[in-house]
Amino acid sequence: MINVLVVEDSPTIRELLVNLLEQDPEIRVVGQAENGGKAVEMAARLHPDLITMDIVMPDMNGLEATRRIMETNPTAILIVTAHADSPELNVAFEALQAGALDIISKPIAFQRKKGVWEKDLAAKVKSLVKRRPSRVDENNDRPENNE
Repeated sequence: MINVLVVEDSPTIRELLVNLLEQDPEIRVVGQAENGGKAVEMAARLHPDLITMDIVMPDMNGLEATRRIMETNPTAILIVTAHADSPELNVAFEALQAGALDIISKPIAFQRKKGVWEKDLAAKVKSLVKRRPSRVDENNDRPENNE
């Protein structure tokens, strides 16, 4: 079973992600956070196998939360971003540099074919949990080799 923490400030998108993830019998959502601060706390407490991380959130954004999680509790992180052509994408790429493993666009009902986005999300989750996340050295922001 793959344990996932969903981090998203929009209650509607958060509920959608939870429902889509839980359609896969190999995935279980173990927690939900509406901001980066709660994500950091819940990652330390729940030790999920993977975190889906929004970028733009109140209190602490997804980039800062990713940095803190990778410094203290390295976890596979999948960035879920709203726009692939906005400044938000630049921040998503910064999150990759901070230790996140991949990026996926948020589902937009009128742009997705039924079932395609859901299968892509589940496939990414299953693929990313097989990769060992690296602890990020806060002095130079470069991943350390933990092998």
